[in-house]
Amino acid sequence: MTPQKLSLTPFTEGDTWDGIPSLTVTINGSPPASALSLVTMRFKKSGGLESETVQLTSATVGQITITNAATWAITVPAQIVPALTTGKWTWRMRFQDATGEKRTYLADEITILETV
Repeated sequence: MTPQKLSLTPFTEGDTWDGIPSLTVTINGSPPASALSLVTMRFKKSGGLESETVQLTSATVGQITITNAATWAITVPAQIVPALTTGKWTWRMRFQDATGEKRTYLADEITILETV
């Protein structure tokens, strides 16, 4: 399954990123059958080293919040992500259900603007 694209607004390095205020995953109009248990959003700097990655997860308070596990609703609150430095980053969001099945439903790019 090819992940769907979700455009994220560019922001300036060191500023507060607006996050993703509300997101619900549906497949053919309905949430997956098994409850959502974990969400991971991983950023990798385009053309960068493998070590140039940043990860946000619902397992860490304040990074990603599962607002309703049954309906697969989440929010990524506004936050400062200091490791996202100037440049283009690719990202993907992986979802894990209560049975342990993992699926990457969203992916795209985001540009971090240079601080003047």
